[in-house]
Amino acid sequence: MKAYPETQQKGLITIENDLRTGGLIGDFGIQIAKDGRIWICMNGVSVIRFKPLDEEMIELLKKGD
Repeated sequence: MKAYPETQQKGLITIENDLRTGGLIGDFGIQIAKDGRIWICMNGVSVIRFKPLDEEMIELLKKGD
């Protein structure tokens, strides 16, 4: 398995499916696009998605809360 260095960025995180505590035997996948979008999948199903946002968009979304 290739190691990837830690990186951090701000953006929108969405939970696509319910997560339960405990263990799960299965397939874990991660995909990182050139534009910074990230998908985390379990058994072929997207569980968490991340979309990077610039500071201006983050502030705009915070005002909508």
